[in-house]
Order: sequence, then structure tokens, then C-alpha cells
Amino acid sequence: MGGRRRGPVRTSPEARSALGAFGQTVRAVEEAKAALVSAVPGRRGPGTALAEALAGFEGGLREAESSMDAWQDAASEEEWSACRAGIEEALRRAESLRLEGSPQGYEELAGVLADLMEPLHTFEAAARSFHDRGTSG
Repeated sequence: MGGRRRGPVRTSPEARSALGAFGQTVRAVEEAKAALVSAVPGRRGPGTALAEALAGFEGGLREAESSMDAWQDAASEEEWSACRAGIEEALRRAESLRLEGSPQGYEELAGVLADLMEPLHTFEAAARSFHDRGTSG
């Protein structure tokens, strides 16, 4: 039969607000990544032009960046800083790609896109941390 059941999780209004704001930032990051991935050719034809996909990626990341202050607090400072650095690095890499030129072929494109998104993995760790804080109470 089993494990111990927990009652409802009680979180402060500040924690709920921070979690909601974090969710807004994550949605913007996910939209940015989707814009970038749209450059990958699919069964239905060529993907979005890389310049257009890159512009959507950068725009989404700027939106995410502008929403970050709403979830910065003492409890999430480490995650917040890592996510901020991740966005800054992804934007730096996007700018570098924009200035250096386009990858050739599917394999090179896939590798470049993965490299652009890699710094954003910090959001996965931050989400786990928010989840752990919300369920440990």
C-alpha cells in the first residue's frame, strides 16, 4: 500500500508569483527555440529561412530576458543568475552566427541549432528547483 500521502502544498503568495513569472519566461524561451527549429527542413519542404528563424529566436530571448526580473528573489538567485547567463550566451552565439554566415547542409545546420540552444538548458535545472521548492513543504 504504500507511501505517505502529503497534504496540499502551501506556498506563499510571493512564491506563487515568482513561479508564475518564471513560467512566463520559460514560455518565451520555448517560443524562441521553436522559432529557431523552424529552420530545419521537414517532410513538407524547406524550413524557414535561417535569418528569419534566427530573428525569431533572438526576439523570443529578448522577451524572456525582459520578463526575468519578475521572478528574481533570494530563493531563486542561483537559478536566476544561471538562466540570465544562459540567455546572454545564447544571444551571443546567435549574433556570431548571424555575422559569420550560414551552415551548409542538414547535419551542419542541426549541430549549429543545437549549439545555439545549449546554454538554455539552465532553465531545466531552474524548473526542477522551483518544483522541488513547491513540493517540499
